[in-house]
Amino acid sequence: MAYCGNCGHYNDDEATFCGNCGQPLKNSAESNVSQGGGKGQERRKSSNTVSSWIDSLNQYVGNDRPADLNWKVLFTDVFKKHTTDEAEEIFICGTKYTTPDMEHISKGWPHPWLYSRVLVMLLITFGLLWFCVNVFENINAFPGMIVIGSFAVPLSTMVLFMETNVWRNVSMYQVLKTFFVGGCASLVATLFLSSIFTVQGLDFFGALVVGITEEIGKAVIVYVFIRRLCKVSILTGLLIGASVGAGFAAFESAGYALQPFVQFLQVAGYAAAYGQNVDESQMLDAINNTILLRGVLAPGGHVAWAAISGAGLAIAAKTRNAIDFSLMTDAKFLRLFLIPVVLHWLWDSPLASWCNSIFPYFGYIALIIVVWIVLLMLINMGLADVSRGR
Repeated sequence: MAYCGNCGHYNDDEATFCGNCGQPLKNSAESNVSQGGGKGQERRKSSNTVSSWIDSLNQYVGNDRPADLNWKVLFTDVFKKHTTDEAEEIFICGTKYTTPDMEHISKGWPHPWLYSRVLVMLLITFGLLWFCVNVFENINAFPGMIVIGSFAVPLSTMVLFMETNVWRNVSMYQVLKTFFVGGCASLVATLFLSSIFTVQGLDFFGALVVGITEEIGKAVIVYVFIRRLCKVSILTGLLIGASVGAGFAAFESAGYALQPFVQFLQVAGYAAAYGQNVDESQMLDAINNTILLRGVLAPGGHVAWAAISGAGLAIAAKTRNAIDFSLMTDAKFLRLFLIPVVLHWLWDSPLASWCNSIFPYFGYIALIIVVWIVLLMLINMGLADVSRGR
């Protein structure tokens, strides 16, 4: 059977175009390239060289479909006009009255767009609060600026995962509960583990310990919510994991954004004792830079890492046909769980700093690309389960 990378429809092997969406099929496109002589063969050889590591990663993840990274669908509907009714229909999913039955579930690639509207709404709110603080020097808006600025991107990314969950079986209430309670619980779990396994600095070993403890802390809470909600599909596992990771990222970012303010108060206190004044503009610049940097990097950090853990737990639960704590030691889960641990380790390690010194944020950008390649593969696997009706 020929698989369509655009909509997920299966076609006959000899088909040239998809019978569902009409897009050219990959097998026919490859055939045309091979008939194009030496240049076509060179292009195909080059393409195979570039994609070989992606195919290896696809095999490691356990995807039995081709490594179809259909990333464009995450943006194709963003710039289209949508109504308020369409947005509300997405938000009211997951209840016993609005969860669709199997025959009404879309089996093609989802085209999320609402996450972009949520992001714009939160960015406008942050901009207004920033104006209050930085222009009018209104301290009352200061806490709101930090919270909204830190929550904007993690929350929006969480909504993206909600839209890709074509099962539509997790309500907004459950998602928000997972975000707030799960995010804070994962912070507590991580702090507990960190109190046992302490590190002196973020060298290679210290970064590895931090990566292991933080990913275990989040994975345990993701397991608790998957068990509580009894959701074992890959797409819902991604959503639950992303919700916990988004909460973790948002509260952690708010803490980092507040640190310059705390340091400013300490320095200002010492300065006042000697009759000196401290320029608070440097403090505000540090807060704004922290919010901006962590916001830009958020989609490739805790949200994505915890989403992979959630998918791994769902895959293990489907294999065992049970949801118990033994999932944490299942080989299929551990195989996927190793990915966020390694990525988190590299993110915090001196290697990332070295790469960033060559080109600004190059190390982080590379890790974000890798983690989203894995996520697209897992989404592909989840859609395959939908096609099979399980």
